[in-house]
Amino acid sequence: MKKVSTPVKKAAPVITYKTDNVEHLDTDVQFIKRYAAMHGKVKSQAQILTLIHSLQKAILERRIRKTSTYAKEIETMQQQLISCYEQMGEMAEIKIDSKNLKRYLEIAHSQAGMLSIALLKAYVSLNGKRDIKDKAGRLFNRIKKAVEQGKITKSDKYATKLDDAFQTLKTYIDGDSKILNINKAQLNGLMGIVGGELFPKNKGVSGIDDNGMIVNSGELLKMDFQTIGLQGKYRELIGDPSVGFFAMVFGLPKSGKSTMCLDFANHLAANHGKVLYCAIEEGFGYTLKEKIERLKANHPNLFVTDRVPEHLDQFQFVFIDSVSKAGLEVSDMDEMRKMNPNTSFIFIYHTTKEGKFRGVNAHAHEVDVIIEVEKGKATSTGRFNAGGSIRV
Repeated sequence: MKKVSTPVKKAAPVITYKTDNVEHLDTDVQFIKRYAAMHGKVKSQAQILTLIHSLQKAILERRIRKTSTYAKEIETMQQQLISCYEQMGEMAEIKIDSKNLKRYLEIAHSQAGMLSIALLKAYVSLNGKRDIKDKAGRLFNRIKKAVEQGKITKSDKYATKLDDAFQTLKTYIDGDSKILNINKAQLNGLMGIVGGELFPKNKGVSGIDDNGMIVNSGELLKMDFQTIGLQGKYRELIGDPSVGFFAMVFGLPKSGKSTMCLDFANHLAANHGKVLYCAIEEGFGYTLKEKIERLKANHPNLFVTDRVPEHLDQFQFVFIDSVSKAGLEVSDMDEMRKMNPNTSFIFIYHTTKEGKFRGVNAHAHEVDVIIEVEKGKATSTGRFNAGGSIRV
């Protein structure tokens, strides 16, 4: 009997890359990594357009320059994305030619975020959260495993801070408290690493426990409640709100709601922190661009999207334009406040000719400030000494 040999399929060669561990990935590397990850996957035209806009924004803000290390690859990638967007239908499988893909993968793997920073970011995100012992336990085990496997050693730049986090997690897991509270000194040491506002409202006040607190009026007067320090015309409009405030803006179509809110967003970005403007109503289009140009609302701290992202804790202020387009209910608003205690939300509503909108009473009870825009004039009611008005 003649033996027939079966061809053995050769395993694909394992590609190794030279990778540097860095505190933060370069912006051009981040974009190339995102693009390379699309290869072989089906994407919508809207997803491609979002990436194009994000890339162009990074270039306009000079986070990517002509002198950037991978400026040539970025230019090629941008041309490929635009060509893909113009030729594709609603959906398409993204295919990057082998030569370019090889180069993109080399760049994508050239940098990796430091594990210690990733763990510290996960740790800070748990601050002030209730009933998260399962999450805290998983993070505790991740840190322990990373040390045992030698992925994090005493020579790591952030080893001491990670050890402090490890001890705090252990105390929380073994204790009776339902809320993980990171002390102020520890948070101060982490702010430069993870960025953002880290202090939940009213934290650090003695006597607070999981069941609330009872104090006399004298003790209340001694408490320190953090406000954002609002100044200028918007202080005249709404006062000086606390960190994590809720605001409602409503009015008839074309009354100037979005114009005022975009100007307010730019003011907050220039003076008080990172702002996300969710332009769900207009999307990335000419009218939005025209407003940004007219209002000169192009501050580096002001970011724009056409949807509501899942994670918002990196922003101090989030505008949602509009609530109806986002499909938000009162329960969604309440969940946003719980998940992002340090983020202020400004919700924008359309009204009918009668001045009514869906859920007016229920939604109004959930917010701290109500702003009505009518015929180019904004007037407010609510807490924080609100009651002023400004021209839009």
